[in-house]
Amino acid sequence: MIQEIFALPIALQPVATLGDMTLYGSQTLNDRFIQSIKLAKRTRNISDSIEKLVINKTVIPCFIDPGMLTYFKRRISQDTSGGLLRILRIIIAGKKPLDHPLDWCIALYDFDNNKILILISNHITERFSLTASNESLALSLTHELMHMFAHKNPNRFLSFFKEELTLFYKIYYTEIFKLKDDKNLEPVIESIYKTLFLKCEMTNEILLAAIYRQFQKLKPFTEMDSSDFKIRSIEYLRVVRLLTINDISSFVSIAKVKYKHLMKPLYTTYKIAFGRIPLKGCLQELVYPSEVICGYSDIKITPKIKTSIQSLV
Repeated sequence: MIQEIFALPIALQPVATLGDMTLYGSQTLNDRFIQSIKLAKRTRNISDSIEKLVINKTVIPCFIDPGMLTYFKRRISQDTSGGLLRILRIIIAGKKPLDHPLDWCIALYDFDNNKILILISNHITERFSLTASNESLALSLTHELMHMFAHKNPNRFLSFFKEELTLFYKIYYTEIFKLKDDKNLEPVIESIYKTLFLKCEMTNEILLAAIYRQFQKLKPFTEMDSSDFKIRSIEYLRVVRLLTINDISSFVSIAKVKYKHLMKPLYTTYKIAFGRIPLKGCLQELVYPSEVICGYSDIKITPKIKTSIQSLV
């Protein structure tokens, strides 16, 4: 892994705002960010497109110190609005970038302003152990770029990734609702995730009744009896509700125990559908289909994902 050392940016100037906080950047930070993207394995082949997004201020690198980074981690994880859960994706793990590529940067997609903010800590120690690595920057950025593609081009997103979305949700719903294989099942699956994406994710409204009506379309394919199917459907809606009204830590503490039978299949679905579990883990796929493709992009940059990112320029 290549580790890029971000020196303290000079000539700091305001480049963005987040809530009531002004964020600062510089041309030096932009240049070093672009250099890092060109060096990272996952983005080197799309670095020209990313550079243009930085130049036109669609992607905005921002300098923050470790205290601010910790503040943003806590602020994001404790927010209870569905909008923030939809708009922002936190990619944070591990203690040292050399041990794990997901430290010391956060990428945020601002849906309303159509901007991606890259918050980069350059807290340099003598061993350079607390700096943002190339791969962490590339991974967090590509994840948010796929959110941007989905939200800027909802119909194209659904069409372009129809195969992947149908595969993912067919495997997942087959597991939790005990569905029989049937040639007529896939159109029903497609109808469900389209409702989730267009009626919930894109509108930032969690329409539990609409989701429940969609699930009724699965009844002809289930091996569960009617009462068990109803219970499972209601459990799903409860998990969705918990996800959108609780902070992430509270949600996980509840869901991983009480609703483990709904959460664990998300992980196995990724392994079956795409070969691996994304480093970010699985949560929001329950109600936000763009997370499926963002998770897929965490696993690998496919030609489709590359094309999607290049189209944003």
